[in-house]
Amino acid sequence: MKKPFGRFIILVVAMLLMMSALIFQLSTLTLAQGHELTEESDKKRFRTEPVKGMRGKIMDRNGVVLAYSKTCYNVEFMRDPEQLTTTDSALYTDSIIKAIDIIERYGGKTIDKFYIRADENGQLYYDWRVESEAAIKARYKNFCDAMGFPIPEDAQDDMSKWKSAEDAYLYLRKSWQIPESMPFEEAVKIMSIRQEAVLNGWQAYLPVTIAYDVSLDAVAEIDMMADELYGIKTSESTTRVYPRGTTAAHIVGYLSRSADEEMVKTKGYSYEDMIGVAGVESYMESYLTGATSERQGTRTYEVNKYGSVIREMGETPATDGNDVMLTMDIRLQIATDKALENVIRYINEKEQRLIEEDKKLPDDHPGKKYKDYDSIDLAKTGSIVVMDVNTGQVLAMSSYPSFDPNMFIRGLSPEEAELLFDSEYAAETTPMRNKAISAKSAPGSIFKMVTGLAGLMEGAVGLTEQIDDLGPYYVTDENGEPIKANAPRCHTKHPENHADQDIIMALTNSCNYYFFTVAERLGINKLDDWAGKLGLTAPTGIELPGEATGMVGGQKVLFDNALPLNKQKTSMPRLVYDLLCERLKYYVTYRSMEVDEDAIKRCAEKLMKLQDGSLTGKGAEVRRILSEELGIPEGITSVQPWTNEITSMLTELQWKPTITVRSGIGQGVTLVTPVAVARYASAIANRGTVFDAHIVDRILDSNGKLVKQVEPSVYNKIEAPGEYWDAIHRGLQGVVSPEDGGTAAEAFSDEFVEDGYLELISGKTGTAQTSTANQIDIENTSWFITFTPREKPEIAIVVCIPNGFSGSSSAPAVEEIVRYYIDRSRSSAPENLADVNAMVP
Repeated sequence: MKKPFGRFIILVVAMLLMMSALIFQLSTLTLAQGHELTEESDKKRFRTEPVKGMRGKIMDRNGVVLAYSKTCYNVEFMRDPEQLTTTDSALYTDSIIKAIDIIERYGGKTIDKFYIRADENGQLYYDWRVESEAAIKARYKNFCDAMGFPIPEDAQDDMSKWKSAEDAYLYLRKSWQIPESMPFEEAVKIMSIRQEAVLNGWQAYLPVTIAYDVSLDAVAEIDMMADELYGIKTSESTTRVYPRGTTAAHIVGYLSRSADEEMVKTKGYSYEDMIGVAGVESYMESYLTGATSERQGTRTYEVNKYGSVIREMGETPATDGNDVMLTMDIRLQIATDKALENVIRYINEKEQRLIEEDKKLPDDHPGKKYKDYDSIDLAKTGSIVVMDVNTGQVLAMSSYPSFDPNMFIRGLSPEEAELLFDSEYAAETTPMRNKAISAKSAPGSIFKMVTGLAGLMEGAVGLTEQIDDLGPYYVTDENGEPIKANAPRCHTKHPENHADQDIIMALTNSCNYYFFTVAERLGINKLDDWAGKLGLTAPTGIELPGEATGMVGGQKVLFDNALPLNKQKTSMPRLVYDLLCERLKYYVTYRSMEVDEDAIKRCAEKLMKLQDGSLTGKGAEVRRILSEELGIPEGITSVQPWTNEITSMLTELQWKPTITVRSGIGQGVTLVTPVAVARYASAIANRGTVFDAHIVDRILDSNGKLVKQVEPSVYNKIEAPGEYWDAIHRGLQGVVSPEDGGTAAEAFSDEFVEDGYLELISGKTGTAQTSTANQIDIENTSWFITFTPREKPEIAIVVCIPNGFSGSSSAPAVEEIVRYYIDRSRSSAPENLADVNAMVP
């Protein structure tokens, strides 16, 4: 009888132990893990998303808005990858199909980012949208990891073994439950959205934007159908607007969804955020943006298991970005844009007439200039900079042709992308490039004020010293013999007309011979130094990305044997290197030896390093290098003409006095940018103060409170005697004076002269050959610099037209801008432009 009772006791004890274990586990879940599980549960029921501040405005100096953000509505897709089942996948796909239908019905479009495309024959292929092989492999691996495709070990770096685009497409189509009857063109819209959601899996609680700036009607319908559109919701956002269209586009810039991993991880951006990629939008990104961590707010929603929003729970407001006010004046900018477009058209038509007239001449006619007419480059592009000479502020900056930054916000069509980047038009005119800051050209005669001032300041020429034009200008070689081959000369065919030239008359007549003389006396080092003092060989500091830096000359500029080939400042070293390689291959072949490409390259590089400014006595080193690198015995080399051939090629990398004298008139290897020329012209106008260039005037917070004021800053101050400045100013006055017969005396219209504008300006023309071998005058770069009013200068104007025929050809642009500026300054003449608000596209 005791036996059953004992078993009962054992059973009770076992049950108590089991209950104790259950109670312990429950207490562990409730107490120890309760907080963690509660957080996880809340995360499933509630979603907190960052809220971005409004991007700041960009305005001109008078507060006219050039870029602003407006409220818009986006459609977003959200899913939690941990809850995805086959049934859920079908529900998501059905919701996306319905959402696409609504969006498109009201004129919108969804994102198009799917990596698989079909060609015109219906064949599927991958489009990774990157160029480098490394980037393609990284993107493929990320794609495979996210989609669940195993990558065999032997296929990691072998693209031929990758899963085909067709196999990937069919797998994903089945996985995402896309109806079999749906055509490819419709299926990829869904697959693009699903792809982005999966790739965004590491941020599973952040939505993916699937359509931007949709209509309010689409928003209303989507919100009304929220219960059946799983994972779909609308959100309030902003879109960027550029109300002036192409006007000042290169200054303002544009936005793109191009946040990189560093910006996402360290600054709080998301990959969906629009950031500045050009112009002020890029340079002032940290001030303008409202997307960084410190400016973000939050918004919390209650959601169901499919990610659909049930209700909004609360919000912490974001901080808007700062406004940026520029130094430019939109009215003057419009006038400058118009003047630039007009002058390019004027020069182009003039050049076409010259070509047509030349075609009519017999081939043996002494006046015939051109031959291969189709290969002649005509004026198609250009830039103008208008600068306040007393502050360095840029009042207008035009680069032609321009572009509409709004295109990048709504998304470039294939036709627009081709026009801007891949067409023949794009190759010839580079519309996306701000030529005012990034294009470097030979300055020609506008450089002569550098040579003249340097000559006066260094004592190389006296203020009243007179120099006669003697025709060809001969420099002497190391033996004191004149070098007559390709001797430079003045532009005049009658040297006697340039007799008795002092600094004033030399500038008025733009006498090359005078400045050849002064440059040779100075030497290239002093000439380069003074170009630097006047701001031509250093960055201007303008608040725009992509500014190039000019250069003048010297051995280190032409070729620096301490730098690798890809770091050289001119293209000449690469040309010489290529010639050397070809010649060395010939020597090896001549010796019936096998060509070793690496040895040829090493040999060419070592030979080039011999050029340190002199090749005297280096024949033995040439022969030694050929022996060591190519195995050619020195005895063989010494009986061949090879040493002389190599040194002759290396001589092209040696700075010579002939280049120095050409540098004195802005030729040689001298290159400058229009914006640097603008501050140089301003320094001439204001008698010695070289300002940094500024396009930003001030920064304001969203309430209008001053955050930062950009004050004028001085790069250099030249303390020259007043009589030097007087002489240079008188010379520049003579350039435009009919009485003095200056180089631009006949360039302006009769109306401009009769209305009294000509007497208010001083200027200098520059006609720069694109190369010393160029004999096609049409392809010369046209420069014109002006400052006005003459007696108390306020602004400097710089016009640069590549392939612009002659410096005086740019005078019509100067005429338009000066007339507009003076009329407006006087406030007596009516505005010759339409109201600025009427100019909004």
